[in-house]
Amino acid sequence: MLLKPTNPSPGGPNQKIERRTNQYETADVSMSTRKPTFAHPRDRSSLVLFAYEYPPVSGGIARLCAEIGRIFQQDQVNAIVLTQNTSAAVLDTGLPQRRVDPRRPIREWQALSWLRKRRRERPNSRQPIICGVWYPEGLIAYLAGVRPLVILAHGAELLPPVSRWRRSLWSALQRLVLESANLVIANSEYTRELVSKAAPKARVEAIPLAVDPDRFAPGDRATAKSKFGVAGKRVLCTVSRIEHYKAHDTVLRAIAKLTLDEREQVVYLVIGRGQHEPELRKLTIELGIESSVRWWGFVSEEDLPQVYWASDLFVLCTRNAPEERAVEGFGLVFLEAQSCGIPVVGTRSGGIPDAIREGQSGWLIEQDDTESLANIIRNLVHSPESFRAVGKQARERVLRESTWEVYGGRLSSALKNRGIFHE
Repeated sequence: MLLKPTNPSPGGPNQKIERRTNQYETADVSMSTRKPTFAHPRDRSSLVLFAYEYPPVSGGIARLCAEIGRIFQQDQVNAIVLTQNTSAAVLDTGLPQRRVDPRRPIREWQALSWLRKRRRERPNSRQPIICGVWYPEGLIAYLAGVRPLVILAHGAELLPPVSRWRRSLWSALQRLVLESANLVIANSEYTRELVSKAAPKARVEAIPLAVDPDRFAPGDRATAKSKFGVAGKRVLCTVSRIEHYKAHDTVLRAIAKLTLDEREQVVYLVIGRGQHEPELRKLTIELGIESSVRWWGFVSEEDLPQVYWASDLFVLCTRNAPEERAVEGFGLVFLEAQSCGIPVVGTRSGGIPDAIREGQSGWLIEQDDTESLANIIRNLVHSPESFRAVGKQARERVLRESTWEVYGGRLSSALKNRGIFHE
């Protein structure tokens, strides 16, 4: 797979790039340390990846944009990242970066000014731009007149605002930006439908997310179980923010349905933090299952694979909560667990069905269906070997369908079909 912008701009290996090392100083770095195909801001690279959420910022959008940048780097696409400065050290993700002041609305104005200047300097050139989200990045690119315009869609950002007085204006603005894009890339069929509902004339395509199978690979389960203090147990885990719509309570109520003997063999690892935790701890006491739950809190990205190695079943029973502007657009954690050889359970809500192949990598249940979940956990207690077999199938499915190499191929096809890139 090789992606190239339609109008690549020249760039030499001895040119220099300006990299922001913090908010107040810059440093010159010779292009001789980079591949010659990467251009510096002054060289006006052919493609811009515009995302305020970009490493070292954490989160799903930042991780996705970083992976897209990595795909461009590997395929020698002449590209530059437009993002915001952060207090953390700037990471070298392989592409040159143009960082703006993070303070709002200064960051929006600086990004708009830079894009407009870039466009004025190349009035007859196509300048593809991929925006991490429709607002504010997509809107800024639209106002700057940069084309072709590609926007990534994730899910919750497409839902109407909670405030009624903002809905009409917001919906009109959203429709304008999405329908002006040459392509909107949704992370699931569910998100694609949200885009089509918000902007009926939008050109949208669903490309499910992916995972790094080398980083998230099967590991030493016995050692991991010992590290988390769950040796000899059937371990369930959830990795997410602790919010109401993530439905940790569904898992707690399902555990409470087990017999005492079954519960003594089960441990539920809750990874993450959030405002709903005190209420869930109270529910755990009311259900009498305190000994079956471990509130582990934050786990670093580096240690995350060990969480999956320690687990026998990953569970995330998200419920749709449009009134809270909360949905699961896809659920990357499902792929992470499967890639580690762990079967998964999710709900038929949001984009989760795109992340799970029922019967091959796990199970789908209805929202708030504690009885079905309890039966699955009960089967884990009595027949763990069958879950290990499903976990093996889950790993094989990820390698076949859900690596970043596969994602890059689908992204390449989508961009070429719209005339944004060519071979």
